[in-house]
Amino acid sequence: MADIRAEGERAGLHPHEVASRISDQVPEVSALEAHRLGRGWSRRELSARLDELYAADGLAPPGVADETLCRWEHGDRAPSSERLDYLCRIYRTRPDRLGFGTDHSSESNGLTVPGLVDLWPYTSRESDQELTHRMASSEREVTVFGLTRNAYARETMRPVLDDAAARGVRITMYVMDPWCASRRDRYRVEPAEAAMEDPHRYLRECLVPLAKCAARYDNWEIWTFDFPVAFAVEKIDEVIRVMAYAPGRRGTESPILALNPDFAAYEFFAGQLEWLRARADEPDGEPWRSKDVRVRPFVLPADLPS
Repeated sequence: MADIRAEGERAGLHPHEVASRISDQVPEVSALEAHRLGRGWSRRELSARLDELYAADGLAPPGVADETLCRWEHGDRAPSSERLDYLCRIYRTRPDRLGFGTDHSSESNGLTVPGLVDLWPYTSRESDQELTHRMASSEREVTVFGLTRNAYARETMRPVLDDAAARGVRITMYVMDPWCASRRDRYRVEPAEAAMEDPHRYLRECLVPLAKCAARYDNWEIWTFDFPVAFAVEKIDEVIRVMAYAPGRRGTESPILALNPDFAAYEFFAGQLEWLRARADEPDGEPWRSKDVRVRPFVLPADLPS
């Protein structure tokens, strides 16, 4: 289970998704226990977090014993409604997702909004599958823009990009320069478990593998930029996917919106990608040159180990 959690952290998955993968791959683990293991917490640490939350509400810390937590997680005893509410607050989820009760609501995915193709509450298996399918069926363009876009360096994702490039799809990737001040400032407000804060690790595990693939094609470009960003954008043919960056949260915890040109704000996000292209094509354009705003081609380091 530690391996599942480590793999999820490397991929930048939301803790809910890590918990889901633990439950799927180790069926004997309950949903409640999977949420704790997905965060890498011991029962003692969970008890301490419960105490802190109670104290923050002006209540006496309950000091829940490891044995009690074990009984809850193994189904030998159920937490009281109050304890369950606090568990939901700690894990930021609903009781049914912790294994207590069933969600009988008729959920609406919001797709009645014109131009809203799909919506996910955070990066999940479903959102990854949709992205992979969309890239695999792309015909003209795959453009990605964001802080790291490290998901594209995964062993399962690179072959999809490679196949798209071989089919003649134009691939353009804009990622933040690993050593620029804006990237350091963003990671200053990332949670401690953010996976790619170290620029050397990001270079080694993400940029270099992607650049080696891209070097085989004339239609696959990787650019770096050196200014702050508040959201990530992916454009695959006509569909744009958007996710936000917020203080104290990883990008993969952001809702993902998939939009087509019928969406009212579609041109806003498409315009961001056009602005990046203009900065890449006209590096001396003003007022951006005077403001030291740069979009540069990424070049593989000459001192890479063979």
